[in-house]
Amino acid sequence: MKHTLLYISLIVCFILIPSLSSAKIIKQHTILMGTDIELIAYIAPDADEARVNKAFDLAIKEMERIENEMSEWRERTFVSTINQLAGKGTVVVPAELFNVISAAQKVSELSGGAFDISWAAMRGLWKFTKGEERVPSSEEISKKLPLLNYKNIELNESKKSVSLKREGMAIGLGGIAKGYAVDKAMDILVKQGISNAIIKAGGDMRIQGTNDGKPWDIGIQHPRDKSKVLGALHLSNISVSTSGDYEHYFIKDGVLYHHIIDPKTGMPARGCQSVTILAPDTMTSDALSTAVFVLGPEKGMQLIQLLPGIQGIIVDSNGKIHYSPGIEKKDFQD
Repeated sequence: MKHTLLYISLIVCFILIPSLSSAKIIKQHTILMGTDIELIAYIAPDADEARVNKAFDLAIKEMERIENEMSEWRERTFVSTINQLAGKGTVVVPAELFNVISAAQKVSELSGGAFDISWAAMRGLWKFTKGEERVPSSEEISKKLPLLNYKNIELNESKKSVSLKREGMAIGLGGIAKGYAVDKAMDILVKQGISNAIIKAGGDMRIQGTNDGKPWDIGIQHPRDKSKVLGALHLSNISVSTSGDYEHYFIKDGVLYHHIIDPKTGMPARGCQSVTILAPDTMTSDALSTAVFVLGPEKGMQLIQLLPGIQGIIVDSNGKIHYSPGIEKKDFQD
């Protein structure tokens, strides 16, 4: 996944700001779904580390299971089969996968198609790998654009079936399945008795419980200076996702091209440097951060304010920070 178009893969550096708590910090790292995964638990100094590490192992196995089921890159997965039968047939899928695709479609409807899992038909046109950078021709983009339309993804609730209307269409769940996997992994940790923890997966983060009875202090990276943070959020029992133009990108002829592609134009979305979304679950924050980025500052903030339980921070193309009403501006630097 690292070497292909991932307009809905969200990458950002969240920074856990150290506290003076006496709690013990346990961490585990791995790579899944094409991104770095970090699990962090804060436990009492006398707590059993082996129990925590066992819980981490179970959480990672759950994320691996979801990747195996929902990947479009692996042969013989249900998503691969859906893509292979585009314009030709219908695929009955597990209820879990059907629910994730349905959730993606709802975000597509809310955003007017700014988020669209049928982005995968663009696969291979853009390349952001260093040394292999590629800007497709307008003719190549024009040929693929008609295949990007979430309305041509047909779902049958009763049968739990999925079909793509047009041959050549494809779906990719990179911008929502990762968030879902984070949520499910955190469910595992909580069931194992780990109630104060963080799971980070690239630009997606689930924050559970507290840090020694206080909210976690989470720094949001400045989109133009990795050594700086925009500010701090004080959070517990919430999910945060950031979509930025500064991870998968290259500059050609003085123009910055990044991986967050507007499905209506086939070109990198303009108007934002980064978008951070706070939501009750990571599947939602994951998808909405891309949707808002593509919509741009004005329409994106309008969408945020329409949705109950959603907050957001948008850094526009000029570096100005826009906040939804629930964000404490005093913790940020314009």
